[in-house]
Amino acid sequence: MSHPARWKRLVPLALAAALAVGVGGQVQAAAPPDPKAEAYQHDELIQLLRISTPTAADKQRLTTLDLDLAESAGRDFVDIVAYGNHDRRLLKLAGFTWTTLEDDLVGADREREAADAAYAKAVAGKAIAATLPSGRTAYRQLADYTSELAALASRYPTKVKQFTLRNNSLENRPIRGIEVTRDVNVSNGKPVFLMLGLHHAREWPSGELTMEFAYDLLQNDGVDPRVTNILDKARVIFVPVVNPDGFNLSRTLGYELKRKNCRITNGQLPTAGQCAQTANRSLGTDLNRNYSGFWGGPGASTSLTSETYRGASAFSEPESRNIQALVSAHQVTTLITNHTYSNLVLREPGYAGAGPTPDEAIYKALGDQMAAQNGYRSQFSYELYDTTGTTEDWSYYATGGLGFTFEHGASSFHPAFSNVVNYYFGSGSTAGKGNRAAFLLAAESTINPARHSVVTGSGPAGAVLRLKKSFTTRTWNGTQIPDVLDTTMVVPAGGTYTWHTNPSTRPTVVQQGGTESWTLTCERPTGQVLETRQVTVARGASVTANLTTCAANF
Repeated sequence: MSHPARWKRLVPLALAAALAVGVGGQVQAAAPPDPKAEAYQHDELIQLLRISTPTAADKQRLTTLDLDLAESAGRDFVDIVAYGNHDRRLLKLAGFTWTTLEDDLVGADREREAADAAYAKAVAGKAIAATLPSGRTAYRQLADYTSELAALASRYPTKVKQFTLRNNSLENRPIRGIEVTRDVNVSNGKPVFLMLGLHHAREWPSGELTMEFAYDLLQNDGVDPRVTNILDKARVIFVPVVNPDGFNLSRTLGYELKRKNCRITNGQLPTAGQCAQTANRSLGTDLNRNYSGFWGGPGASTSLTSETYRGASAFSEPESRNIQALVSAHQVTTLITNHTYSNLVLREPGYAGAGPTPDEAIYKALGDQMAAQNGYRSQFSYELYDTTGTTEDWSYYATGGLGFTFEHGASSFHPAFSNVVNYYFGSGSTAGKGNRAAFLLAAESTINPARHSVVTGSGPAGAVLRLKKSFTTRTWNGTQIPDVLDTTMVVPAGGTYTWHTNPSTRPTVVQQGGTESWTLTCERPTGQVLETRQVTVARGASVTANLTTCAANF
């Protein structure tokens, strides 16, 4: 079967013979020939296959073959993207059998474009209604996310604050998000719900659903009592595009299956246009294997061309460091990172050998509650397949905040846009539920003090309170990575405060039978510390810290 002419124009036929990758002045061996580029060069079929893996050993063996694993698996199967004859031969030599889910992914993309155009035309002609909160009828491009975040901040100045994350992307793009709450510019100690999209570039619905929930909250504040309560009591942070370089390449520059970021050579910035070159399409770091928690373990590859390449080191990428910094500066009690596909709600641990978390009871309860709304399966992350270095591998074990991965959809990274409406509101047996209902439950769990901790007390109005903790995070090989959580709030005018926080003791320390404290400081706005306290507080508990020395000297 031939690929569409559009793709032949967009995909050059040249293939780089070798790629030198430098780390700290050392040169690594040249990368092997890229089966992805060769498949396009020779006009071979790119297919979505469901591989039979009847045993755990089969699944583990499959993950060692450096194939493009979709985020879809069951007890006895794993889905992969097979790039041409090379990947199918590799599977046969390894003794695997499979069924074909999509025999021509390039052709499927062309069909998706036609379906999207028809859907947009039907909405414009009022044959069907545009039902998403934003009214969108087609997938956003990167510029749309940028302009809409700014527009929401302008339209709702007391409820939306736009921010730019600490690091630009490798291609020097700013990465933006918004905070949404009542009196958004007031530092008020509310618990934080963080929603993330597009760690993986080709998973377009993950950004769409993140963005639509922001619109939904703002439009229904004062209309829907649940939404009003959430904005009264929680701060919801949205970063719809974690990986702007990869997304831009996937969405607009002709390589829709791009998954990773644009790291071409370890330790170096890419040159202009380098990431889009056909010979480099397999390169990049999987941002969702680059976090420091258990970095370098199972399910994260050392191969530069693997779709799960973990990066040169933990947090080697500016995009993953952005999320680290964002979480470290806020008391994120609930986190959802959105992905596609497999209709799953995944919770820690990411690899089976870690054993249940000390918070398994409430973790599972919340996962099951959300899955009951969106119709997905609630399970451990490792039941998909073992992974390490993921967002929650770091965020949960560093902060204690309950982090989840949502895998949206049944069989495509970015299906026809009309499916996004179904993902959001639900259809069939989940009609009227869907991910909107699941997201609302996550936000309500965020404000439930039984699922986090609370620090209350008195202090001088206008004083800056700081909760800080320095520690190390362990990678797979035992390396200890320095880490810090450093969050602040301002004492309100009345002189009493309530601060919703994560527990002072990290889950890894709980597992070892120990305890930890937050270091609480009371400071002048200039940063001068007037009082320091150690605060120990468990999940579901509250502790009082009256800052009398600070009040006397403020």
